[in-house]
Amino acid sequence: MKEINKLVDLVTHGLKSNFDVINLTGDVDNPGKEQLLYNGVLNGDYPTDESAAEGMYQSDIYDQRFRMLKSRLRHKLYDLLYHINFDEPGFSHSAKVELECKEYVHKAHILYRLGEFSMSEKQLNKCITLAEENQITHALVEAYELKSDILSYECKPTDFELTIDKIKSLRKLSTVEKESQDTFLRMRMLMSKSIHSRNTCQDHLSKALVETEKAWKSTKSINIFLNYYQLNVWILMLDENYTGLYKFSQEALKTIVKSKVNVERFDQGYNSYLASRALLSAEKYKEGYAEAKVGFKFIEKSTEQWFDHSETYFLLAMHNQDYKLANTVLDSVLKNPNYSRASEQIVGRWKVFRIYLNFAMPGKEMLKRVRFSDVYEAADYYYVELKGYYLTLPLLEFIHHVNKDRMDLAMAKLEEVDNYFFKNLNEPGKNPREKQFYKMLKVLKASGFDASKTRTKTEKYLEKIREKRTYLPFSDFEIIPYEHLWEVVLQTVAKMKTTAA
Repeated sequence: MKEINKLVDLVTHGLKSNFDVINLTGDVDNPGKEQLLYNGVLNGDYPTDESAAEGMYQSDIYDQRFRMLKSRLRHKLYDLLYHINFDEPGFSHSAKVELECKEYVHKAHILYRLGEFSMSEKQLNKCITLAEENQITHALVEAYELKSDILSYECKPTDFELTIDKIKSLRKLSTVEKESQDTFLRMRMLMSKSIHSRNTCQDHLSKALVETEKAWKSTKSINIFLNYYQLNVWILMLDENYTGLYKFSQEALKTIVKSKVNVERFDQGYNSYLASRALLSAEKYKEGYAEAKVGFKFIEKSTEQWFDHSETYFLLAMHNQDYKLANTVLDSVLKNPNYSRASEQIVGRWKVFRIYLNFAMPGKEMLKRVRFSDVYEAADYYYVELKGYYLTLPLLEFIHHVNKDRMDLAMAKLEEVDNYFFKNLNEPGKNPREKQFYKMLKVLKASGFDASKTRTKTEKYLEKIREKRTYLPFSDFEIIPYEHLWEVVLQTVAKMKTTAA
């Protein structure tokens, strides 16, 4: 109890007097002003400064009492960040370990300044054990530096010299890692700055990859390997080498397993996501199913990564025309209790997927009520760089109106396709699949919507579409490939003729 007694003494006399004033449940008898403001925000009563000032003091935002109250609450909430649970799914293993190391070192610094060297060393030893297991070099440097300071005060020359030797070695490694990190961050900036920047930075990427690979082989540092891993992923994607990307994902996992580092430092969920995405691009759907299933073992259902991985699994099924599986994946997403709390972007994308699946199976009506306004709004979250695929949305409406026997509205949607094509997709040298698809629509109209005649006359265009089937890196996939969408259109037109007869 000696250590606990000492801690009680330290926090009793040193902790901020108002540290525990905020009850996070909001359920408090006789709450103070800070608690009342917190409760109001928690309950959604104070979305703005104006509403909070009025609610707390029946005043405006310039009231000094309100400004001071905000300041006090802000400081208390910042203090609570020290008590965030790192085990929450939002933290990766690497982030969790790094933050735990920082927490140990922070406590050690405080105890050191209070003259409690023995207790400080205990915190440092915890940090060192965790950091060595996970190769968190910068944490090791900081922990050993403070430890050397303590050993100097305690006059332990042998331990001091051994610690200094470790620090020298770690500083050299830390320097190489920081240089590698600087290179990586520069490349990440070029990759995310703009489409043009990304498409013109391959030479810089290749140079950075060579430098990083050399640094990794000389140090065997997991921190440098993770940079090398991502740089290589980017190059393979820019080269549209999807088979190579899949192979690299498997090799990378083997490399980590063989290393002495904690395998959790490597994001196996992300690696599986990349692998299944690569298999989707390579049109290896069955292999993609297997890889996607593996990935779910490493991804928490409450994370954005889970929804992204589910999206890939869904698209694998859609491209393989395995609509029963696609429906199963969709159902698992909609039933995920975290779906209702997901971002607007995630919800928007799955609205789009749901309606496309509905039209991929025209004989099985999944949606009793189709709201295209929702889909057009949600589509802003999907076609990031694939604006040509907007061409398919009015086509779905065309199919929908034909199925509902609303021919005037159906024809109007085909006119929208014309307008959209000439406005956005008629640029020379671009959008080859969309251009062939548009030619087939023209033949359809010229053939008087005769599905049999159209099928014969459009075979050459359909073959060209198949030849031009490529997957641009960093862009969204077609949800229903044009080849199958064309078949859905022809089936709909044939149905239209049968109904008219």
